Amino acid sequence: MSIHPSPVFPLFIGSGRSGTTLLRNIFDSHPELAVTHEAHFVAPMAQRRSRYEDQGRLDRSAFVADLYKNKNFVRQGLDRADVETRLAAHPVRGFADAVRAVFALYAEREGKRLYGDKTPGYVNHIGLIAGLFPEVRFVHIIRDGRNVALGYLDRPEWGPSTVAEAALYWRSRVMRGRTAGARLGARRYHEVRYEALVDDPEGTTRDVCQFLGLDFHDAMLRFHERGEDFIATSNTPEAFGGLAMPVTKGMRNWRLQMSEGDVELFESIAGRLLGSLGYETRTEGVAPSVKVKAALAGLGWQVKRLEAKTQPLVDKVRRNR
Repeated sequence: MSIHPSPVFPLFIGSGRSGTTLLRNIFDSHPELAVTHEAHFVAPMAQRRSRYEDQGRLDRSAFVADLYKNKNFVRQGLDRADVETRLAAHPVRGFADAVRAVFALYAEREGKRLYGDKTPGYVNHIGLIAGLFPEVRFVHIIRDGRNVALGYLDRPEWGPSTVAEAALYWRSRVMRGRTAGARLGARRYHEVRYEALVDDPEGTTRDVCQFLGLDFHDAMLRFHERGEDFIATSNTPEAFGGLAMPVTKGMRNWRLQMSEGDVELFESIAGRLLGSLGYETRTEGVAPSVKVKAALAGLGWQVKRLEAKTQPLVDKVRRNR
């Protein structure tokens, strides 16, 4: 027996600081849909799912142990005993069924029948997740990368700490998401512009509802009425103050808040993508000094990515000494 999939499993993805949390709170306010806030466990556990699967059966102990090692999942507030009971009560065939069972439990706790997740980083794992969950639909929110950069500079502990790093990060995530999404096609992948969402909240939300096969409800645009509750449970409440207000324009404005030098640097790295997405650009010719700075930033970015990939192996060797 396997867990029956939900009719649709929305995943809200994108570069950080692009409005993913706003979109999540709008859809979590749907009367039938419960959306976790960055549960983070699906992709990393999927990459090692052979650890949990054996001849069509699930190793529940290993699955639950790894699930509760993930601090982001623990933050969702599901009791471990309840998860274990659910998995025992509904024999599952493998990793995908176990994931469905966990999300279904979360939705039931919230009094809803459908579930989804907002984890921006899944934009890097679209192919992997899509292959495991045919019912998943990806909603990729894209925002002008220069405003994304301003958001990261406000919260450097969340990722890039310089304009150049932010440009590389934004370009990488947007391009990877769009490339993988194009392979999936319009039935399973949908793009939302942050700017469209704040210009026309209802129209844009209705479009996403149609993509997901959901009815639109006015309660979705009253997400801010529950905003204080969300903010109070956040580790960084000062970063989410806007969620206690209706959808609001002008939260960041690179034209007023970013220096000309930073605009030139960002556009020297990601200007082509900005233009292809229809965003205006200001930089026509890039100064040699800016080209050098961009090249050095790109080299540093590649080194960081290599270190991130090899660190788990280094840690494993150290543990086995």
